[in-house]
Amino acid sequence: MDYLILLSSILLGVVTVFAFKLHEPQHVKLFNAFTGAFLLSLTLLHLLPELFHLPEGSGEHYAMLLGALMLGGFFVQLALDFISMGIEHGHAHHLHGHAPYGVVAGLCVHAFVEAMALGDGDSTHDPASRHLLLLSIVVHNYPVSIALLGMLLHWGMTRGKAIGVLGLFAAMAPLGMFLSSSVPFLMEHSRELMAVVIGIFMHIATTILFESGDVHRIRIGKVLAIVLGTALGVAAVLLE
Repeated sequence: MDYLILLSSILLGVVTVFAFKLHEPQHVKLFNAFTGAFLLSLTLLHLLPELFHLPEGSGEHYAMLLGALMLGGFFVQLALDFISMGIEHGHAHHLHGHAPYGVVAGLCVHAFVEAMALGDGDSTHDPASRHLLLLSIVVHNYPVSIALLGMLLHWGMTRGKAIGVLGLFAAMAPLGMFLSSSVPFLMEHSRELMAVVIGIFMHIATTILFESGDVHRIRIGKVLAIVLGTALGVAAVLLE
């Protein structure tokens, strides 16, 4: 079921592009403002506090290790931005004739890494965190799939080929989750993997929320999207 949930937002992205034509940058920015606020809310209200709810005897050095892994995740995403052109946080640039291989590769690595913290319900350090992470990935991948598909179509790729490339991106999260639920070493380090993903989320969320519009003004639509994303993030934590 979790695999189908991961794929659902990609399918919804395809419907959004082909049925509703909502892949223009102004629409993608609003979707991303919502998801940025949602990710930040879940991270600060649950994922981060639970990460440092350490088992007895773990010690101060382990807490520092988790902090270092978060910092590492932040800079991993910063590095991926140079490959993916920042499409993870709404930068759906036109390719101007360049092949989209770098963008697709960066997104695939991003999706694979963040899903590696999912594992399964038996090996995770906190089932509630796993559930909220799954929800976060699904919500986050929705606007990413819209931006990616729109970019591929604008580049001149046919619908069939664009959907095929999107299918490659869609497969990365289930693959990451499968690997982390079947490899013993990864299963034993769900907390450490979560720290890396939190760092990634912090980079994505803060980039989305603190990038201003023209002349350093934030449009009312983006404000409303942020408020709605924050409210639903708070509700998701409270209802967990």
